[in-house]
Amino acid sequence: MAPNGAVEAMRQLQGDGLIGHLGVAGGPIDLLRRYVATGVFEAVITHNRFTLLDRPAEPLLDDCAAAGVAVVNGAPFGGGMLAKGPDVTDRYFYRPAPPEIIEAAKRIQKVCSQHEVPLAAAALQFSMRDPRVTSTIVGITKPDRVDQTIQLAEYPIPELLWHQLSPAAKAVWLS
Repeated sequence: MAPNGAVEAMRQLQGDGLIGHLGVAGGPIDLLRRYVATGVFEAVITHNRFTLLDRPAEPLLDDCAAAGVAVVNGAPFGGGMLAKGPDVTDRYFYRPAPPEIIEAAKRIQKVCSQHEVPLAAAALQFSMRDPRVTSTIVGITKPDRVDQTIQLAEYPIPELLWHQLSPAAKAVWLS
C-alpha cells in the first residue's frame, strides 16, 4: 500500500488494461477490513473465518457488501472437521481444536443427523447460501471429490435446519 509499492504498480497495470480486477487475500480480519476501506480492491478472499463454527469474518462480509466488493470464502469445512466430522478428526483450522469447538461441532452434527443431512453438506451450503459470499473455495484432494462436492452443494436441506444450527454454533464463535 506504500507509495510506489506493489498496489500502485498493480493499479497502473489495471489502468493500462493488462489486468481486470484487484483483490486481496489474507487471514486477519481487521487487516482485510482496512484494505477494503481503501476502496482499491474489488475482491477479498477470506480463509477459514466464516464457517458453521467460526464467524469472525462477519464484519468483513458486511463491509464488503456495503462497498460492492466480492467475497470469496475459503475453507468452509474448517480444514476438515466439518467435512469428516468431530468423531473422525479433532483438527479445526489446521490445528487441534479446543474442546468447545469439538463440542459445538458435535451439536451441529447432531442437528444435521436429525434432518438426515450430511454435516459436510451443511458446512458447504452455509457458505454458498450467504448473499454476501460471491464464491466458495473448497480444497479437493482427489478427482472423485469433485463429484462428491457437487452432490454436497446440491443436497436438499430443509430451512428448519438452518434455524436450528444457528444457536448450536453461535455459542462458540471465535473472535
